Amino acid sequence: MANNWQSLGQAAQLAEKPLHSFAIEGTRLAVVFKDGLFSVLSGICNHAGGPLGEGRLDGDFVTCPWHYWKFHCRTGKGEPGYEEDKVPV
Repeated sequence: MANNWQSLGQAAQLAEKPLHSFAIEGTRLAVVFKDGLFSVLSGICNHAGGPLGEGRLDGDFVTCPWHYWKFHCRTGKGEPGYEEDKVPV
């Protein structure tokens, strides 16, 4: 396994907002800060490719700005009733 860590910035700065969007080597990521913890999930909504990192955090769910699909910020699972509509974490 290669050590190819990428810096996203200072934790204190990232903690100022609950949701950030990043692209690392062509991979889009959504970085969430909630309840003192960071998590990272795919930055691409599996519904229509919307930019999850540009959406909003509603409780424990990242909401896509295009069609409002929701994904749990820690597990990537879809909202209740749609758990199988998940994105990678």
